[in-house]
Parts: sequence; C-alpha cells; structure tokens
Amino acid sequence: MLRVFFMICLLGCILSASSPYERGLIALERGKYKDAIELFNRAISLDPKDVNAYMKRAEAFCSQDNSEDCAKDYFKAADIDKSNPVPYYKLGDLYKKTGDLENAFKYYTKAIETDPKYTNSYINRGVLYDNIGEYEKAITDYTNALKIDENLPFAYNNRGVVYKTLKEYDKAIADYNQAIKIAPNFPMAYRNRGDVYLILDKYDKTIADYSKAIKLVPSFSIVYCSRAQAYINTGKKEAALKDFERAITYDPNKQCIYLKRANFYKSLGEYQNAVDDYTKLIKLEGEKASPNLYTNLAFSLSELNRHKEAIEVYEKALELGGNETALIYRNIAVSYGKLNDYKKAIVFYSKLIKEDTLNAEAYSSRGFAYWTFDDFPNAIADFSKAIELNPNYTSAYINRSGVYFQAGDNKKASNDAKKACELGDCKSLEYLKKRGAFVE
Repeated sequence: MLRVFFMICLLGCILSASSPYERGLIALERGKYKDAIELFNRAISLDPKDVNAYMKRAEAFCSQDNSEDCAKDYFKAADIDKSNPVPYYKLGDLYKKTGDLENAFKYYTKAIETDPKYTNSYINRGVLYDNIGEYEKAITDYTNALKIDENLPFAYNNRGVVYKTLKEYDKAIADYNQAIKIAPNFPMAYRNRGDVYLILDKYDKTIADYSKAIKLVPSFSIVYCSRAQAYINTGKKEAALKDFERAITYDPNKQCIYLKRANFYKSLGEYQNAVDDYTKLIKLEGEKASPNLYTNLAFSLSELNRHKEAIEVYEKALELGGNETALIYRNIAVSYGKLNDYKKAIVFYSKLIKEDTLNAEAYSSRGFAYWTFDDFPNAIADFSKAIELNPNYTSAYINRSGVYFQAGDNKKASNDAKKACELGDCKSLEYLKKRGAFVE
C-alpha cells in the first residue's frame, strides 16, 4: 500500500510541475532518464536556446552511458552561451570519465579561458595533472583555485595529496589541516592526514584521524585497513585483525585488504590463515594475479609442509614471469629436498646457480644433494665452490669434512673439521675424534 501511495505521489509531483523542463528535473532526480530526456526534448522544442534544458538532457544521456549524445548537448549549450564555462567543464568531466585525457585537458582549459574564476575547472584539471605525474602543474592549479576562493576544502585536500607524493609532509599536513578547518566533517581529509602521520610513525595521531574518518563514514573499508596497519606497527595484533575483519565485512571483494591481512598472517607465522587469504585474493584477481602472490602462497604452503602443493604454485609463479626467478628456484629446490627428491632438487639448484653464479648457499645446498647420492666428487666440488665464495661458510666446511670422511680421506676431513671449529662449530671435530679418525 505504501508503495502504491509513493508512486501516486511521485506521479502527482511530476504532473503538478508547471513546465516540461521542471517535470524533466523531477524525472532526472528520480533516475527516470528516458522520461527526463523526452521532457527536455519538449522544453527544447518550446525554446531551442534553452541552455539549461540542453545541460540537463546531457546529464540524462550521460547517466545512460550515452557519451555521444551527452557531448553533443554540452557542445550545443556552449554554442548558445559562449560566456558559460560549465558546458566546457562538463565536457572535461565526460572525457576524463571515458579516458580521453587529451580532450579532458582541452575542455577544462577551455572552461578556464571562458571564465578564469571558475574554480572547479582548476581543481579537476589539477587532478588530471596529478594522475599523469605533472605534480608542479597540479599544485599550480590547486593554488590558483585557492587564490580565487580560499574556502575550498577539496583544493586543499588535493594539493595535500600532491605534497604527500612529493614527500613534502609538513606542507601536506598543513593543507589537510586547512581542509578540516573549513570542513570539519570531511572524511577524506582525515584519512589522508592519517596516511601522512602513518608514514611519519606518529601512530597516536594516525589512529585518531582514521577513527574520525570511520566515525564520519562507518563503511569506509580502506580506512579500517589502514588503521589495521597502524595497529600492527604498534603491536596491537587483535585490534588489527578486528579492523581487517570490519573492512572485509563492508567490502568483501577489496583486494588490498586480503593482501595486507595475508602478509600480516605470514609475518605472524599463521600460515594457514595466510594461505586462505592469498587463495581468496588470487581468486578475486583472476588472470591479473601477480607472480608475487603465487610466490607468497607457495611459501606459506611450504611452511605448512605442503610441499607438493607449494611446488605447483611456485611453478605457476614461474609461468607468469616476474623478477623473483632465483628465489623461486631456490624454494622449489628446498621443497624437493623436504620431499627427499634430491634429483629434482639438484635440477633447481642448478637453475638457481645459472641465475646467480655467486650464490654460495646454492652451491652448498646442491653439494648436500649430491652427497645424498654418494656422488662425492660433485659434492666436494660444490662445497669447495661455496667456500671459495664465502671463506667463512661454516656449514660448507662441516659438510665437506663429512664427505671426505665417508670417502676415506681422514686428513682432509680433519682439516675441514678444524676450520669449522675455528669458526665456532666443533661438532665435526669431536665426531672425528670419537671415531678415531682425526688426523693432526
């Protein structure tokens, strides 16, 4: 019954409006874009130079994602009223939305040329400059807007963002302060100032600003995520996890939340939770998932002794490319070693050595794998190479001592055991003495 009453009221409101243009405004406000366009058509037929009707019809077209007709109406409005900057400004917005930055710059600039005091054009052109890394030009546009009107919180906020990017943190904070002074309930300014305080390790101020932003917008998921980082940095594990949970509640598909929480779980050694979050994140990102995500997932699996799964995931990371090839080869080799598959471990240690010829650990680990097959010559060669690269590599001396002992060369075994003892580990020396194999 209430629904019927509302519809009757809405219809009555539209019918009671005195002109097609006014009825069009009501339809537009209600999201009835097709009806709005028809009503603005009538308004334009009554007055072909009605700028407002063209502007509002353009808005209706844009709301239907009809960019072509939207642009035509803005151009028509600009042609009728050549002193009005708003049609050019709206064209700038339209082209920005469609990714045509060249025309977006062109029409924001045209709006400024038409009316040098129209601040919105400076602000939005400043955003474009910021997005393409033209930071000084962005600052100039925001500053010009503020020269015209010093009470523009968005201009202060946006200029603060640029200063933060340039690591001019004092200037950024000053701009955020001014934005908040003008608009005390401006959540983005609190969030952005909190971000700067986080960089500066001022965690009390960070948490206070994030909390204020959340109070103003309780569903501000990314701020929960950021506050969680502040809690992590101050050792407040439970508070951080609660904020991650809140962030996911409000935005269950926000990828950066899962990434930060997964990395946190990984740092805590809570590998199953890390696996769950990395898996969820990879599912969300699909084909866009980075090799690094697969590498982190594989590492967490390996820490759970799920080495077969870890190897499969590492191989997926290799398939995707990236810049961690040597690390992945090393980790696959380690997992094969944990599975006692030393032949495959040797394959991946060899790939690692090809990538990183000065990696003493890789030679030592491959030497150990050769040793498991009683391949003494290759084992000794690899341990020797490891020692050549790192003359203080204690475990390489210990392992080479063991190989020499098994091969019956007690003199060389003793020499390596003595060297290891000089470096602080005398277990091999004591072992040889107990076996009566030590040679002075």
